[in-house]
Amino acid sequence: MFNERMALKIRLDQLADAEVRVMQEFKKEREAIFARLQELDETEENHRPDITAAAADITAAADITAVTTVGAPPKIRRGRRSEGLTELRDITIRILKKQNTPIRGIELQRYVEEQSGKKIANMTTFMNSLERENAHVRKLGRGLYIYEYDL
Repeated sequence: MFNERMALKIRLDQLADAEVRVMQEFKKEREAIFARLQELDETEENHRPDITAAAADITAAADITAVTTVGAPPKIRRGRRSEGLTELRDITIRILKKQNTPIRGIELQRYVEEQSGKKIANMTTFMNSLERENAHVRKLGRGLYIYEYDL
């Protein structure tokens, strides 16, 4: 049964994912800027020590914030994890491993529900959490999932 509590939990997961993506984008942009600053410093014939020192200070400050935000320990799951959910995930991974080609989410859902006898309420959310947990599971787009052996 889908209620407000479940909807709020799902939204929290979505916000956490979005937060991680935004932090990764900021980190990439910061690294690109620092790389370009370093290139400019190297090509400049008359290095001005005050600019180099300022860039070093900014780099040090960025490293500190990167460690405190992006390098933070992985999020600890709150609450208890359903044994049924673990079983569903194991079955899903087993099916994806057997499949050589991408499989549609609805077909995957049918196979998992047939084998486990349990219902998956929201396949998209289920697969998003499975993708976060298992790096080999990948969504190719528009409901197609595959298990990638080589990462």
